[in-house]
Amino acid sequence: MTPEIRDRWARAKEETERELPELRALGEHMREAAAEDTLSGHLRRAIHRSAHELADTATAAGISTSELNEFLAGERTLRSDVLDRLAAAVDFPQTISQPAAADNA
Repeated sequence: MTPEIRDRWARAKEETERELPELRALGEHMREAAAEDTLSGHLRRAIHRSAHELADTATAAGISTSELNEFLAGERTLRSDVLDRLAAAVDFPQTISQPAAADNA
């Protein structure tokens, strides 16, 4: 390895090590947000399972990739029309099965 390549490798390694805690925290936020038993949580899981690239999904929904990432991390809410477009982009079902409501009669 040449000295120049060794220096580039060392700088890249140091940068990666500095960013790692932040990336781990972001990953944990994304896991927590996707685990929510909410419509948004279900949609987040569908987006994660989708074969579509995130950039393509964001474009289909009319939002930026950073807005989509913020939604996936639970840091941003989205308008209902954007949620509808996201759902369509990843073939999310129109209805989610819910337990039958208890009869109060």
